[in-house]
Amino acid sequence: MNSTELENKINKLLNEILNEKNAIIGITIGSHGGDFIASKYKKELDMTELQVTAANSSILFLSSKLLKSSLNQKISYDLIAGRENIIVSLLTKTITVIAYLNRELAELEGTQEYISDLKDLALRISAIVETSNLIREDLFVKLKLAIPNALTIAIITKEGMPIKVESTMPEPTLSAMCAALYELSNILLEKKGLEYSIIGGDNGSIILHELDATRVLAVAIPELDNKRVKSYIAKIKTIIEPES
Repeated sequence: MNSTELENKINKLLNEILNEKNAIIGITIGSHGGDFIASKYKKELDMTELQVTAANSSILFLSSKLLKSSLNQKISYDLIAGRENIIVSLLTKTITVIAYLNRELAELEGTQEYISDLKDLALRISAIVETSNLIREDLFVKLKLAIPNALTIAIITKEGMPIKVESTMPEPTLSAMCAALYELSNILLEKKGLEYSIIGGDNGSIILHELDATRVLAVAIPELDNKRVKSYIAKIKTIIEPES
């Protein structure tokens, strides 16, 4: 299935549920690594598609970790209730889903019914994505394949929230430290645009690299030689440039 066919199938499902369900304001679909896949909204949000996708990935990542450590259970959904809106976030094997609902309408019609309908939608879209090349094109998957000896790979928001992390260090600690280093480096550059930074140790290095306006990448590798470290940066650039 090519990208156009995938987009058309997902958009058809999004249009159907938005037309059928009065309370749904809009839905965004993303990858586990925070990549935007698709969205449909009845009215525009103040946040960009990338910001919504990245923030939702972080919420689901942290919520699933909290649920696993507290109750030893997998996450079913995350619900945030505001005065006007309800936000429902869902995680499947291949995608993340976030839906904005009008709170008054959703509660009148039954919030649980909306959650069930959104779960069904998420599974249907997840099945479509699973048959496409999108999983192999996911940024985190590409990085793991390109740098198989990486000791840590972390995609975080610039605010310090984990999106997708594989590391022995606790994710919130790692994310906060990387975001702080990124921000401090940017300050020293007088906000003129940090591209990457390298932290060298006795036997290894950590690379911090900007991904886009919302996300930062951290990669720890067992290499210290400057030329070899630069070759890893070149690999990272090759992967992320099509994302930009």
